[in-house]
Amino acid sequence: MSLLAELNDLKVYFYDQRDKRFIRAVENVGFSINEGTVLGVVGESGCGKTVTALSMMGLLESEPGIIDGQFFFKPSEEDAELIKQSLSRGVRKQNDYKKDTLFNLFFGLDRYVSFEENPFTIIKDSEKWLRRNNRIMEHIRGKNISMIFQNPEQSLNPFIPVGGQLTRTIKRFNREANSYEIKEKAIKLLRSVRLYRPEIVMSMYAGSLSIGMAQRVTIAIALCSHPRLLIADEPTTGLDTTNIYKMIELLEVLMTEMNLTLMLISHNIRIVSTIASNILVMYAGTVVEIGSKNYVMKTKKGPKHPYTEALVSSVPSDSDIKRGKKLRVIPGTVPNNKRKMDCCPFLERCPYAEGKIRQKCESACPELARVASQHYIRCYLFYS
Repeated sequence: MSLLAELNDLKVYFYDQRDKRFIRAVENVGFSINEGTVLGVVGESGCGKTVTALSMMGLLESEPGIIDGQFFFKPSEEDAELIKQSLSRGVRKQNDYKKDTLFNLFFGLDRYVSFEENPFTIIKDSEKWLRRNNRIMEHIRGKNISMIFQNPEQSLNPFIPVGGQLTRTIKRFNREANSYEIKEKAIKLLRSVRLYRPEIVMSMYAGSLSIGMAQRVTIAIALCSHPRLLIADEPTTGLDTTNIYKMIELLEVLMTEMNLTLMLISHNIRIVSTIASNILVMYAGTVVEIGSKNYVMKTKKGPKHPYTEALVSSVPSDSDIKRGKKLRVIPGTVPNNKRKMDCCPFLERCPYAEGKIRQKCESACPELARVASQHYIRCYLFYS
């Protein structure tokens, strides 16, 4: 399997007007995705999962947004030259934007961001930053990388029938196709996402679709361009248990049929583990654990970050539900994510933070350390 995407040291900050301070939404997040695999990204609401995905799509609107990092991606051969031209425009160091067959889609954006200390200030030329970002992402967003958003009903236009939205998207990426071919492809896509009687669905509006149907329509639209990477942000939101697993099964089937690579975002680690090849656990804007599913989901043996352990135990099994067993709750709350992070972010919620370990946790934020082959944990329990 060859490398498709690699995110390095992503930093995303927002500005809180009320407190006059910067919010650390994402701090030094990095991971890689191989072609044909599934990366599961899990964590509580507000941990930075969606912000990371939106950064990869170039869709962050709040200021200052992305302030640092690298995002290497391998586009289709037909788009590689166009992306190369966009990246090299107005930049002297021509070789820094590429690594093998991957292009750094954030290359050159740092020219429009600078910092000042005491007080910490981020100065960003938003207009130039946005112009360059849009020029680079023009051949990536929707074509090489597609995203399924959390709320399918808000993703669809309520005034245009499903068929109209599908055919417009297909036409954008298949300009030489005629009307008949476009309509046939639209019906085929709706059928591929297991929608019954797709010809009728084509004439329906978003308001008349159930949540499950709306989500399948958004998946069909996302697949119009046959993207190299599909990002699914909480695709099971609002679905009952039966339909949750049907949706995950559908994504797994589509991966095989369309040769897709998937980044699946969810707060439910057990659902993610049913399909993911690798799992990345985020907490308070940072990566606390990343590794293969077999390592991360081990229940008895092997190292596991205390937060990952808590996530696994907080999701009830089928037997727990049948017995009416009470849900386990992770005590405490997520820490204030203002700019500085001078201790372990999970410190006040960690059952193992005692004695000498607690002293280390209070002194500095631990590094992401390797504990096994392709398995990394950010915790002092596993390194001195």
